[in-house]
Amino acid sequence: MEWFKSKGGQIIALATIVSTLAGFGYAGAGYVNRLENLEKKIGGIGETEDAQQQIEQRFTGIETSVEYLEKQIDGIKIPDNSDKISDIKETVASLTNDVERLIIDMDKLEGNKNPLAK
Repeated sequence: MEWFKSKGGQIIALATIVSTLAGFGYAGAGYVNRLENLEKKIGGIGETEDAQQQIEQRFTGIETSVEYLEKQIDGIKIPDNSDKISDIKETVASLTNDVERLIIDMDKLEGNKNPLAK
């Protein structure tokens, strides 16, 4: 019986050691999997940084274009045509008066019974 107890104790100790090692192996595999996932994400970060640099370069180009356009817009000189506009308004008013007088004259001629007036 003594022999069985000592061999049983050894088997239990061996099973405990094997299960502990298996547990560490399983946990280690989990950590390796986590590390691999982190490495993939870090690799993706590098690609993201490259894409970010391209976007920044595009924004730099757009900013340069906007600055150029702003300078062009600031350089545009708008002429003061207020005196010409008032001249045009006066001309239109004069033409309107002339047309109204012609209409009145035509109405007078239509009312005239003179056959030569037609």
